[in-house]
Parts: sequence; C-alpha cells; structure tokens
Amino acid sequence: MQICRLNSEHLREALELVWEVFEEFEAPDYEEMGVQTFRHFIEYHSMRDRMESGEMKFWGCYQNSYLVGVIAIRPVQHISLLFVRKQFHHLGIARMLVRKVVADVRASGPEIPAVTVNSSPYAVGFYRAVGFEPLGPEESRDGIRFTSMKRSLEGNL
Repeated sequence: MQICRLNSEHLREALELVWEVFEEFEAPDYEEMGVQTFRHFIEYHSMRDRMESGEMKFWGCYQNSYLVGVIAIRPVQHISLLFVRKQFHHLGIARMLVRKVVADVRASGPEIPAVTVNSSPYAVGFYRAVGFEPLGPEESRDGIRFTSMKRSLEGNL
C-alpha cells in the first residue's frame, strides 16, 4: 500500500470512490436531503476549485495502481472526507490515512493542538478507536447527520 498526495489529475477517480462508498455505507442513514447535500459537496468542479486554491488537500491510498482509500482535509486540521472501498475495510487503510493527515497537520505548525472531524454515524466507532473524542451529541444539518469529534496531536496514532 502506498499513500500519496493527490492532484487534480486524480480528483475525479477519488470522488468516484467517495461516492461509491458513501452510497453503500452512509446514504442508508440519511434522508434524501442529506444525500443530495453530500452529492453537491463532492461535485467535481467545485472540489477541483477547492483543491487548486489550497482549501482542500487530498491523499489517496493505492494498492499497485488501484485507488482503495481517500482522505481530504481543509485548512488546516479538519478531516472533511475519509472513505475506503468495502473490500479493503479492516486492513488498517483508514488508520494509515488518518496517520498521514496527522503528520501533515503537525508539520503545518506546532501551535495546532488537534485534528477535528464531523463524523458520520457509521464512522464514530472508527474515530474513537484512533483517539478522537466526541465534542457533543450527534447533530443534523442540511440532512447530514454527524458527531463533531477532536483528537489531540499529542501522542501516537
């Protein structure tokens, strides 16, 4: 497995993976409004503009040349997307992707105390397992259900 920073050349493939995994694991927990909100959020042209402006950074995990997982952060410490193909779940790929983001955030500046995420209901258990703590109860906004979580940058993942 190899993790590398993605550029706009790989973005369409990354977003297709995100949508595929979202439809299978996340969409069943959302109302139609939430599904549409998410679909709009990952729209290619909008996401490409965010990537090119530096508003979003993407990494991909490849097995040979096959993209198996994607993570994205927005400045500078908020995980915005984390998706791994079904057949690659429980192999440590999501953990490796989070570890890569944590390293990037640490390198951004020692003054950054934590990484944050708005976790889907499906992923709360995973985020707890890698050291994130809920900041409050589950919320819903524009049909998207999430739990705000935070992980201190102290200690190892």
